[in-house]
Amino acid sequence: MVRSHVVSLLVLTLGAAGAAQTADSNAVDLQGKLYRSVFSSGVGLLTPVDVEKVPEPLRARLFTFLGRWTAFKTTYKSAPDDMKMMRADAKRRVLERSIVSLVDAPGVEKLAAAFVAAAPIAHEWEGMHDGPIREATFAENELKKDPASPLAPWLYLFIAQRQRVAFESYENEGDVEGMKAAARKYRTSMERVRAIPDIAYRAVADDMERQPFVYIKSKGSNHPKDYNPGA
Repeated sequence: MVRSHVVSLLVLTLGAAGAAQTADSNAVDLQGKLYRSVFSSGVGLLTPVDVEKVPEPLRARLFTFLGRWTAFKTTYKSAPDDMKMMRADAKRRVLERSIVSLVDAPGVEKLAAAFVAAAPIAHEWEGMHDGPIREATFAENELKKDPASPLAPWLYLFIAQRQRVAFESYENEGDVEGMKAAARKYRTSMERVRAIPDIAYRAVADDMERQPFVYIKSKGSNHPKDYNPGA
């Protein structure tokens, strides 16, 4: 009885700790700055001032992310011979930096460079679903080949982001069935991201989900997190 009581108490304690950690992630509104630091470049990125306002344990984790992000040096090699290839390479290096900054694993630099070199990253999606779906499918196939890859947590996050881009593109095309399919895959990937023990991934997922759009502004305030007409 004593042992059973101790085990039950331990389970409750661990569950409460996990819930508190998740709550920390959900309670922090980084206004898209963390999301943009992972998936884009330019203005409106995460800064140390932003992170100072974040409670622990997320604060320390985000400072680690920022340190790696700042120190990043590309190892992806390419010799583009036209503007489209140059723009595609720029997007590849954004993703390479994202992987190196977020994934805590030995040899991540080599893994990141190999992924972006092989991935079919488009220079521009042109408002269509084809590009983001192709990129998401490539990541899904990488997971099938090696579900235990150190990149797996990042790949789930990447798939969710690309499916969200596809969802908005399908809406732009007026393709309701495409929207439904992309929304389902977005939700599935987000569930997997939120099951990752590393709180940083959940923080990125939450920051992305708060955004009204990530590529094309919705015509009807639609969001893949709850889009399922006719259900």
